[in-house]
Amino acid sequence: MKSFFVVIGVALLIGSISGCAKSQKLSEDYDENEVKKAAEEVIGLVNAGEYEKLAEEKWSAQLKSALPAETMVSEVQPVIEELGAFKSYGEEAVAGSEDKDTEQEFAVAVVKAQYEERKAQYTISFDKNMKVAGFFIK
Repeated sequence: MKSFFVVIGVALLIGSISGCAKSQKLSEDYDENEVKKAAEEVIGLVNAGEYEKLAEEKWSAQLKSALPAETMVSEVQPVIEELGAFKSYGEEAVAGSEDKDTEQEFAVAVVKAQYEERKAQYTISFDKNMKVAGFFIK
């Protein structure tokens, strides 16, 4: 359980990348189904423990420095192990977000997932290049 709270701390740190963001309707620059599919791909890589691939192929440059693969192994992997085997996806929602300071738009996917031991909720933000700009699990 301790590692679960550590991941939340790491997630809050990462959240500062898109801090002061306001929620809004999804920008026309994004396709809702594509965002959901991309979020499921990210979750699939997390479940498979493919953190190096995740960081290299999916993370934005900012997120690579804030949450490198090594940190994922030490902080996220224990949480995934506590959850048990992945069973299924639950509710999914997509919204838009904009950083007030930079006016950069993001797509934010919230995906609930059922695991053998309990449920988890992922919040994953994507920039316009569909690179992950924020990653949260609780």
